[in-house]
Amino acid sequence: MINKNMDLTVEIIDLGINGEGIAKVDGAVIFVPFALINETVKIHIIYAKSKFYVGKILEIIKPSPFRVIPLCPHFSKCGGCDLQHLNYEQTLNFKTNLVKNALKNIGKIENAENKVLPCISKNSYYYRNKFSFPIGFDNAHSFVGMYKENSHTIIEIENCYIQQKWAKVLIEIFNQFLNSNSNSVYDEQTKKGLIKHLVCRMENNQLLVCVVINGDKLNNYELLIKLLKPLFQNFGLMLNINTLNNNVILSNKYKHLYGINTIKMEENGLNYEISLNSFMQVNSEISKEIYNQVVNLVNNEIVVNAFSGAGVLSGLLCKTAKHVYGIEIVESSHLNAENLKQKNNLTNLTNILGDVSKELKNIKNFSTIVLDPPRKGCDAGVINTILNVDPEKIIYVSCNPATLSRDVNLLKEKYELIWAQPFDMFPQTRHVETLALLQKK
Repeated sequence: MINKNMDLTVEIIDLGINGEGIAKVDGAVIFVPFALINETVKIHIIYAKSKFYVGKILEIIKPSPFRVIPLCPHFSKCGGCDLQHLNYEQTLNFKTNLVKNALKNIGKIENAENKVLPCISKNSYYYRNKFSFPIGFDNAHSFVGMYKENSHTIIEIENCYIQQKWAKVLIEIFNQFLNSNSNSVYDEQTKKGLIKHLVCRMENNQLLVCVVINGDKLNNYELLIKLLKPLFQNFGLMLNINTLNNNVILSNKYKHLYGINTIKMEENGLNYEISLNSFMQVNSEISKEIYNQVVNLVNNEIVVNAFSGAGVLSGLLCKTAKHVYGIEIVESSHLNAENLKQKNNLTNLTNILGDVSKELKNIKNFSTIVLDPPRKGCDAGVINTILNVDPEKIIYVSCNPATLSRDVNLLKEKYELIWAQPFDMFPQTRHVETLALLQKK
């Protein structure tokens, strides 16, 4: 019998959906974070339940030939990455298999392994265009940090290797600012202190810097502007006022202090602006690849873009579609989509504010629906409405293979999965983005 605090030597036979190693001992399943297939590892049981156990690696007795030295010295300590210890080609295979297994086991799709294409990648490091770093402190100084895995303990970092390279400069600048003035750092335990997070986004050499504070004033912010000016030509500085003690980083209350308010974007002739809190994928290169594939699947037809957000994909679809209907339930995103429509004079775009399951049934004669739901996938009302309105084609963009597969299973009475294309939107992590095409039978 396996007990907590027991030491064992085990063989890793598989990888779980979170990238952790899986071992079996006397029929019991043991999850071993940061272990790889075919490794022999000595572990210490840190969690014990009747159905499964979690072991911490004490020693790698026989390493995998695919084990590599992580680029980041904080790997396995902070919660940002899961797979830096695995050869990148094998990481892509792992993500391809995640989608295959989900479609096979959850979606109940026959020959799923033949319908999933190899995972597409553009970059393995330095890809994120946005970060949200918590601010920590010790007896000596204050610092930009990251949360340890499954905790709110903040560890100091000098760089984050999945962020674009400008992030390292921002960390250095903000650390200098933190330790050059009298602003305090927020303490979750006492609920006292001022500075909570540093949130930044950059695209097209335009940088938005936001300091999240537990108050309404940042002392000596002019120093931060002075430190940023020599290194960034086009930037804006703002405060986000968040006095709540919860897991939400940004509130709806901002103060603009300096420079630009938004980032101006241009993509395939489409002009639009994004703010700090606009939804935009963190990996721009992969996002463009996915959107290009979606647009190329449309040819002079009437299209519904469900969960359309701020309207960027709707605007791009206007290039190849006869008419596009974008449905979005969040009013601020709907207003952004309307602004994008007017700015680009998109006469073949109609933006609708409302719930997809209710609004979809009111749209006539469309043949294609694009689904890009949140991580939880489509709710039952959306699936039932799609089955009732009966479009010819479904283009599904998903960030969760499990909910994608569940929804494909619910639709398979009427729709056949033609193919699924995984994308490595989040290299060095366990997450995978998938584009799937379904056709009416």
